Amino acid sequence: MSSTIGQQMPLRVGFREEAVFEHYLPGENAVAIGTLRQALAKMNDHLIFIWGNQGVGVSHLLQASIHDLQSQGFEAVYLPLAECVTYGPDALEGLDELDAIALDDIDLIADDNVWQEALFHLYNRMRDAGKLILVGGRASPLHLDLTLADLKSRLSSGLTLQFVPMSDEQRVDWVIWKGRRRGLVIEKDVAEFLITRHNQKMGELVATFDLLDSASLAEKRRITIPFLKRVLAL
Repeated sequence: MSSTIGQQMPLRVGFREEAVFEHYLPGENAVAIGTLRQALAKMNDHLIFIWGNQGVGVSHLLQASIHDLQSQGFEAVYLPLAECVTYGPDALEGLDELDAIALDDIDLIADDNVWQEALFHLYNRMRDAGKLILVGGRASPLHLDLTLADLKSRLSSGLTLQFVPMSDEQRVDWVIWKGRRRGLVIEKDVAEFLITRHNQKMGELVATFDLLDSASLAEKRRITIPFLKRVLAL
């Protein structure tokens, strides 16, 4: 990473090493994920816009995309605007020297003309240089409440992928699948109890699973319904 970028970039952003494609259960999003991964492999797109309601894993997918690009040897970074808006738009300076960037939480700058103007110019520089921008939000580009029409137009010019929430049945499958990946045997009735009694948005559910995993390891106990009730105070 160049010295210019190092001087401008916030030093700490929420980039998780475990946020990879292999840790995302596709469910009904299998086609969208396949399209995304093909686009990352070809690097022919100048912009990829990923959107969906809170809890579908947009942040996870953006980070997974950056992990994927880095594994291919590209210089790429993940930048969640939720953590960077306080730094001001100067945080974007020098990013066009990279091969790709992923900007999360685009909705947060809906009322900020200065940020929108800076992002508009960054997009133009990266497009002209043949670089890739990935953007994540909770609405499609055409339905973003952006005040800068030119930016909305730019964000609508690339590949747009919508991701949908998992059903409760798919969440049950996710709990069992996630346990298997951690070497845990979680019976279906246990997973159903967790989803029925403690159903959460996916980000919260991931945190809950990590808590149960840690407690199970510390106590050397299987994850059962009584164990769930005690650890989660249900």
